[in-house]
Amino acid sequence: MIRIPAGQVAAGHLPPVCPRHGEHALEMKKLRLISKPPSWAAVLILLGGIVYLIVVMALRKTVHAAAWPWCEQCKAARSRNLGIGLGVLGLGLLLIVVGIATIDGSAGPLLFLVGLVALVVGIVFAARGGAQAVSGAFVSQDGNFVEIAKDDPRFGQALGGRQAQYR
Repeated sequence: MIRIPAGQVAAGHLPPVCPRHGEHALEMKKLRLISKPPSWAAVLILLGGIVYLIVVMALRKTVHAAAWPWCEQCKAARSRNLGIGLGVLGLGLLLIVVGIATIDGSAGPLLFLVGLVALVVGIVFAARGGAQAVSGAFVSQDGNFVEIAKDDPRFGQALGGRQAQYR
């Protein structure tokens, strides 16, 4: 894992090398990176989804990356996940509508159920196509660092002596 100071990321002082794949960056994208929710917050789901969301939103740390390196593999992964996710999401919606329309028949409830499952799968794939999910970068709990769990060694070499920390 590599930790980059949040100020350095916000200022856009990153080398043109993809942190995840180590390839030369095709473009430098503006990204909004957020922190992961604390592990203890999962218990709050028992109190209700709204309570969980309020606590997570209140504790969230955000860093606006001015220029995040984006390579061809990142672009392909984003397109692939969004394409699969939105396609399965559309199929799920279609199956739900057909299931409701044929609710009196024997296949109606099954189509509706399969549509609901496809809807959840589509949402998961579409979420994995988000820019932050593809980049694999998260803000630390204190908000002082951007952490990349699966970084490529070539990115660390390109950073050189620029205050990056390895764990």
